[in-house]
Amino acid sequence: MGNSTGKQVPFKEGMMKLPQSPSDKGYMVGSKCRKCGEQFFIRREICENCQGRDLEDIALSNKGKLYAFSVMYYPAPPPYKPPDPFVPFGLGWIELPGGMVLYSLLTENDPKKLKIGMEMELTFEKFGEDKDGNDVMICKFKPSGAN
Repeated sequence: MGNSTGKQVPFKEGMMKLPQSPSDKGYMVGSKCRKCGEQFFIRREICENCQGRDLEDIALSNKGKLYAFSVMYYPAPPPYKPPDPFVPFGLGWIELPGGMVLYSLLTENDPKKLKIGMEMELTFEKFGEDKDGNDVMICKFKPSGAN
């Protein structure tokens, strides 16, 4: 760690399209069944609805609404700062336009700042570094307008 190349790579290949420029927002990659129209995240090889095998990759919306959320508390990695050795992190169900609801990490972890139905938008954050020093990126949703 610490030898960052500045290159960003997805946490899982084929899961997301990372932004390629400051004006590009990037997106998550899903699947759509050409037979029944069902959509999925993450990518599927077989439709869970009709068991069809003719699925295409689709770009999922990078905006949605907070459908439900929870704030979880897990032990902090050492060295944690007293008095609280637990780190909060937000998890939420995000409803995308068209009705798909997906489970995601949230950038916000204060339950007082989260509200069911609030507008959310996709962002990408560094999760860690791979063996080649690339920044491994993950998807999260943040309240719209938040930095």
